[in-house]
Amino acid sequence: MRKGVSTPLIVLLILVVLTLALQDRYAEGVKYDFRKINWGMSKGQVKATEGKEPDSETNTTVAYKVEISGDDYICGYTFLEDKLYNSGYVFIGGHTNENLYIDDYGRLKGILTKKYGRPETDEITWIDDLFKDDRSVWGFAISIGDLSYRSTWETPTTYITLRLWGDNYEIDLVLAYDSRELKGWADKIISEKEESIF
Repeated sequence: MRKGVSTPLIVLLILVVLTLALQDRYAEGVKYDFRKINWGMSKGQVKATEGKEPDSETNTTVAYKVEISGDDYICGYTFLEDKLYNSGYVFIGGHTNENLYIDDYGRLKGILTKKYGRPETDEITWIDDLFKDDRSVWGFAISIGDLSYRSTWETPTTYITLRLWGDNYEIDLVLAYDSRELKGWADKIISEKEESIF
């Protein structure tokens, strides 16, 4: 009679190894793509993670007022065919000193760099460099569209883009998160819908 390891013992060893592997993978906690969500979630699932009624809602979006580092933002989620593929924050506060928008951008960039590492791209773009030598009016230069800032990061599941730009004396500060897997799919569907209008 041949001695060997019994089948129940092999199954038990496999289960122990799998359990240890899963514990290592999730040792840092549950992984989310943005806030407490993962790409592809339905609108109902996303709303459940926020734990309160949205401040705004359409067929394809849900939005909440939130605070980041003491500033007011809209946190928005965008869906296509009831799948979350895009989300982010839009600054809704205001500053009389337009240079403070650059400070807000720098603060967010610092938070993102601490979390995701150095940006993949980090751009300051001058369309017209009339004000380039006078840092005290860079905020004004942004408001008229002469200056913009853009930094990007990537994770295995997400493209992250932080932008500061302006036009017509208005300034926009936006932090966008896009699903790497669903972005192409969503762009294609949106493009086909736009083409079908014409």
